[in-house]
Amino acid sequence: MQAVEEFDFIVIGGGSAGCIAAARIADANLGSVLLVEAGDAAEENPETLLASGFAQAFANENTLIDRLSIQQPRCAKRTLYMGSGTGMGGSGAVNGMVYTRGDRRDYAQWPEGWRWENVAPSFDALEHTLGVSTRNPNEFTNTCLDAALQSGFERKDELNDGELCGHIGYQLMNYHGGDRRHAYSAFIKGFPRENLTVLTRTRLERIEFDENMTAIAVHVRQRSAMQEIVRRIGLRKEIILCAGALETPKLLMLSGVGPSNQLRHFGIEPRAEVPAVGRNLQDHPNVCIFYRGNSETQSFYPQVYGFERMNPALALADQQADTCFVFYSAASSLAPSMQRMLPALMLPASQYGNRRWHRWIRNTVTLAFRLPFLQRFVNKVYGIVVILGKPSSRGEVTLASADPAHAPRINPGYFLNSDDLDTLTNGVIKAQQIAGQPALTRWGNQGLSLAARSTDREKIKQWIKQSAMTTFHYAGTCKMGTHPSDPVDTQLRLKAARNVRIADASVIPEIPVAAINAPSMMIGWRVADFIIEEIERAQLVPAPNIASASDNLPAEAKPKNSRKAASKGRAKKTKQARSRRPVPTL
Repeated sequence: MQAVEEFDFIVIGGGSAGCIAAARIADANLGSVLLVEAGDAAEENPETLLASGFAQAFANENTLIDRLSIQQPRCAKRTLYMGSGTGMGGSGAVNGMVYTRGDRRDYAQWPEGWRWENVAPSFDALEHTLGVSTRNPNEFTNTCLDAALQSGFERKDELNDGELCGHIGYQLMNYHGGDRRHAYSAFIKGFPRENLTVLTRTRLERIEFDENMTAIAVHVRQRSAMQEIVRRIGLRKEIILCAGALETPKLLMLSGVGPSNQLRHFGIEPRAEVPAVGRNLQDHPNVCIFYRGNSETQSFYPQVYGFERMNPALALADQQADTCFVFYSAASSLAPSMQRMLPALMLPASQYGNRRWHRWIRNTVTLAFRLPFLQRFVNKVYGIVVILGKPSSRGEVTLASADPAHAPRINPGYFLNSDDLDTLTNGVIKAQQIAGQPALTRWGNQGLSLAARSTDREKIKQWIKQSAMTTFHYAGTCKMGTHPSDPVDTQLRLKAARNVRIADASVIPEIPVAAINAPSMMIGWRVADFIIEEIERAQLVPAPNIASASDNLPAEAKPKNSRKAASKGRAKKTKQARSRRPVPTL
């Protein structure tokens, strides 16, 4: 089939990394750019653009891809929910807007060129456009913070300097006023570019390679209300996969890149033998210990975060945190969370795909939470979430079918290494200590979870196995590194192909202790740097005059030391932006 349309660059995935990569490559005037997103335009689900809409976005059937893991032997043989965001903005459009770079010691575990001092300038530039700030405290969050300080933590707000261990404070969040500032809203929305085309509701089915393993086209399936269209779109220069750590390895395998025996099993012709594609899956399992206070929490965002080393026996650097603590108000999102998660808990895997059951459960939850006595109860419930930040266990993503519409087979491998269960158990005991401090005793700390009432380590471990869930921080399945077995090099090039790069959380070799949305955006920023610098070195184009999408961000939300410089170029940038046509959509 001859391609009837071609682009210089094709970016797959309009999430945290993909939006930034596509916008910056387009701004560098390196050629035409196509951004392909399987989900909806953000405007079709407006709650994804609002800071106050994160709970509703999490419950919306159109904004998350529902998936289940295989049965987990170390989690009471449960299948676990493994969803992730879909639509423009990706998981960054449905998360709690927490923004953290991570700990500098996390990046010491990454290859040369990706250490803290290497990535910090990219974070600085990213934050200038994105806009991040803490939220105002309230009585509940101050009480939680006081209890943590009484238990031995030291206070540090923002938590963005790379020194996390032993500190707790008000975490940076990517919002401004009533708006969520995710990769789409900050880098693409309202900043049209003539050379950027966006396709939504369009799923990549495979990459087409020639005999030299040069990607020459993508095969996509575009859906509308009336029909689905299969299209072949030609590629002139590079393709950048930014579909996330669960989808990117699946797409590579569907394209013939991966473990050849697995590909043949599903009737896929192997094009490159890369056994490590899909391996090294990492995630942050968590448990939430629930308590009931005497007053309503009146808190609607996850603002207070702390980091600590809970397992000194781990092979980590001194002062490297392995556990994250978050204070959670049930009133903020318990109802929509149950609408999303209960089908995975209640339905057998064979019935999970039946949307009728999903709707019945969702409607039942909605009705239940309208009951006045339940509302009064939930409004006083809070939790201490304990997150395993540096897991030693590794899972994998493999194919479940040759059909691109089918989810991959996901094995997160929780607690396969017993160190992880020990670390999380220590974290639960630390959370008990926090809840027992005078500040929360005065607030009220009636234990609701078994782990809030027991000091028996074995009982706590059994409770963890029955209660652990994902924190939606999937990483590592196309590991970046210098070892011959690593699928991706340190310039984010897929080693098995000539013109394919991977730029999402799948390239993360060792997961940071904190949330990974900010590192994913940083990876999207850096892949554009690598492409721009490589083309400049080859002297194929003159040095680019890169426009910035930071005009989208109000001046008062920008870092203070950058406002003066930004104001000088604002008039020129505004004129350039106004001269461009709206982003074309097909």
